[in-house]
Amino acid sequence: SLAAARHTGCAGVVQRVSRDARGRIRRLGSEERVFNRYQRRAIALRDGGCIIPGCGTPAAWCEIHHVIDHAKGGATHTDNGVLLCWFHHRFIDTGPWRVRMNRGVPEVQAPPWFDRSGRWRPVTTSRTRMLDLIGGRT
Repeated sequence: SLAAARHTGCAGVVQRVSRDARGRIRRLGSEERVFNRYQRRAIALRDGGCIIPGCGTPAAWCEIHHVIDHAKGGATHTDNGVLLCWFHHRFIDTGPWRVRMNRGVPEVQAPPWFDRSGRWRPVTTSRTRMLDLIGGRT
C-alpha cells in the first residue's frame, strides 16, 4: 500500500538507482537520508524514548522520524529527527498527534481528547536543550 511505502521510506533505507534501457546501473543515489549511528545516539540522549507522552517505549526500540519529511526537503539532522515507537511512527502523519521542532527541542501537540488546551509541549530528557528553549540560548 502507499501508506506502507511511505513508512518504509521514512524508517528504512531507500536508495535511488538509475538504469539504462538494458538494465545497466548508470547512477546510485548517495544522498544521506538515513540517520547515522552518531545522530541516533544524540537523538536518543535528547529524547530518551518515544516522544509521545505516556508511551514509554525505550530509545533502543524506537525509529527516527524526519519531522519535515526528507522528500519535502527536510534535512537528515538531529534538529529534524525525533524518536517514535513503531506504532506512533506509523501513524504520525495521519493520526491525532502532531510533532514539531523548536530550536532543536521536539514539541508535541496532543489530540483534544488527551489535552484540550491544544498547547505545544516540549518533550526531551536533555536538560541542556530545555535550558536552550526556556532560557533563549541557541
